[in-house]
Amino acid sequence: MVKRRYLNGKALGKLIEEGKVVTNRRKFPLPDTPEYDIIKAKVESGEDYKLIADSLGMTFKGFKDALRSYGLGRITKAYEGVLPPTYKHLKSDTWEEHLRVIKDMDKLIAFHQRVPSELTIEIETDRPIGLVNTSDWQLGQFGVDYDSFESDINFIGDNPNLKCIIGGDGYQNIIQTSKIGSSHNQTPISVQKGLYVLTLKKLVRSILAIKTGNHNYWTAMAEGEDWDGELAKRLKLIYLKHYALIHLKVGEMVYPILTMHQSRFNSSFNLTHTCLQNQRMYFPQARIVVVEHHHQAAIEQYRYNGRECIAIRPGTYAVYDDYAQQYGFFGSHVANPTCILFPDRDKLVGFKDMRDAVTYLRAVV
Repeated sequence: MVKRRYLNGKALGKLIEEGKVVTNRRKFPLPDTPEYDIIKAKVESGEDYKLIADSLGMTFKGFKDALRSYGLGRITKAYEGVLPPTYKHLKSDTWEEHLRVIKDMDKLIAFHQRVPSELTIEIETDRPIGLVNTSDWQLGQFGVDYDSFESDINFIGDNPNLKCIIGGDGYQNIIQTSKIGSSHNQTPISVQKGLYVLTLKKLVRSILAIKTGNHNYWTAMAEGEDWDGELAKRLKLIYLKHYALIHLKVGEMVYPILTMHQSRFNSSFNLTHTCLQNQRMYFPQARIVVVEHHHQAAIEQYRYNGRECIAIRPGTYAVYDDYAQQYGFFGSHVANPTCILFPDRDKLVGFKDMRDAVTYLRAVV
């Protein structure tokens, strides 16, 4: 039996140099010769091994074996490009700088989000005026009484002594995925908003202020932009958003009015309860308190702190409301409660029916 003896690369290289072993590696130049130095430089610089092997008349495998024997190989070059800056841990801005930047950002956001919660509106007149608190329009919803809507809008526009505060829920705006079924019971939202804008333009000389409602505000909650607020800026209307205490100066008299779309303290047995409790707990100076949203109109005139006051719940034009019926809410009806305000003495008179108010107004003017 023949025993095979395997040599490592260096031992084999030494035998080749001594001429004791003859292989094709013998074609590889011996160390300390100019030819060896040339091949070494080519190998270390990264030239193609196959091209070098061919130039020596060696096979590719034999050439690589020879490289291992002499311990030769490519030398990785230093990076020749421009290195990016060495990483350094960023230093955070100070506590004071954080506050400064956040305050500046808050001022910027406030222009788009913040509205006055207490303000004065002046009406220069020496005659009584009628202040109309409009029903929820709900434009675009199935079941809206558009005939009454058209008639009432024209009526307000035709009576110069009427001023109005446009309540919330001006358009239906079903956009939530949770109400996707109800969204089919409406005209396209672009049409709803179009009619809403055109109505505001039609009444622009009569409007004291406008508010949003939960329907309108669904868009702001979904995408962060208060569409009604931006619209009010374009039309140069006062935008109250959810609520406000208006000090309405009529001639020489001032009538504080609290108006909001929806609130707490609601009662199915006493519709004006929410108005009275908001006045008692938060706004005792208010003379007129208006809370919308529930679609059942009511009006109550009473004395509080020795003065005549009026509590108002406007109605709605959505007289057939599938959503309301689903939860057992009945009695929705159109009503735009109106207050007659005198400019020369502390006197206010409330009417549930806007046309009854105008009949009275014409009698006292």
